[in-house]
Amino acid sequence: MPNILLLVSPSCGACPSAKSLWKQLRVKYSFSYREVDITTPDGQELANRHSVRATPATIIDGRLTFIGVPGRESAEKALLLKMRPREG
Repeated sequence: MPNILLLVSPSCGACPSAKSLWKQLRVKYSFSYREVDITTPDGQELANRHSVRATPATIIDGRLTFIGVPGRESAEKALLLKMRPREG
């Protein structure tokens, strides 16, 4: 199951759209989801680790995947790639 982490900030105008997108996708797909405010110590550590300089930023399975609000199609594609069973 993919792990989605959304870095947000209180002054971010686009963050509500990103939150809404991921919450809508949770209805259709199974993944863990967490929002982290980058003004908190945890958020600062994550932003520094992933070199995030703008919000919203989406981290999927520990990898920075999107800066800004992803298009729904792009977000779904990223989820589906993580949901495929591994071959071998």
